[in-house]
Amino acid sequence: MASEKSLEEQLEKLRQKLTEAGVKVLSGNWGGKGGIARYKGQWLVVMDRHLPANLKLRLLQAMYQLLSVPGSQHSTLGTHIERRTEETRGDSDGGAPTSDSS
Repeated sequence: MASEKSLEEQLEKLRQKLTEAGVKVLSGNWGGKGGIARYKGQWLVVMDRHLPANLKLRLLQAMYQLLSVPGSQHSTLGTHIERRTEETRGDSDGGAPTSDSS
C-alpha cells in the first residue's frame, strides 16, 4: 500500500511539473492506450485512466525527459520529431522514400 501511495504522489508531482511547463496532460477513456503527441504547437500526454500507475508514470517520465534534453527547446524538439516522422513516412511531401543513385 505504501508503494502505491508513493507512486500516486510521484505521478501527481510529475503531472504538475509538466503542466507548469506547458504540457497538456489528458486522462480519460482512451481504449487502454496512451502516448505523447504534439498538436498545434502544444505537447500532449494522453493516458487512459485505467492504465496501471507504473505505465502512467513511465509516460510522464518520458515526456519530462524529452523536455529536459540539454540545449533543446520545445520548438527544436518538435522539429526533430517532425523530421523523424518525415523520414519514417518518406519524403517531406508524404510520398514514397527515394534512394540516392550516386
